[in-house]
Amino acid sequence: MTGTTPSTVLPARREDVEFHTSDGLRLVGELALPIDRPPAATLVTLHPLPTEGGFMDSHVLRKASYRLPALADLAVLRFNTRGTCSPRGCSDGEFDSARGEQFDVEAAVAFAQARGLPKLWLLGWSFG
Repeated sequence: MTGTTPSTVLPARREDVEFHTSDGLRLVGELALPIDRPPAATLVTLHPLPTEGGFMDSHVLRKASYRLPALADLAVLRFNTRGTCSPRGCSDGEFDSARGEQFDVEAAVAFAQARGLPKLWLLGWSFG
């Protein structure tokens, strides 16, 4: 049996995504889906505090997107909240001490619903 390492990336359909908040900001992210079947449920992930280095590629969230589509048939939506940057890109706006991030979460949920993704679960880590 072949094991996984911390950097193992299992097969998934991955797509760069963008969506907009109700206050007009463009947010960037990635949607990872099971490769050959519909997802059983969807994780909408919320990253750690951006002023302390948190972003959509924070290791716990990145590993979830690398493995859970293949291992658990889960869709994983990761995104940068307002004013947060990662290798995927920068989301518009700026961090505002957690006042505007409610609009970011609402936009992510609305995006997942519009895509018809099933059984949304919010998964936050630290600030998320």
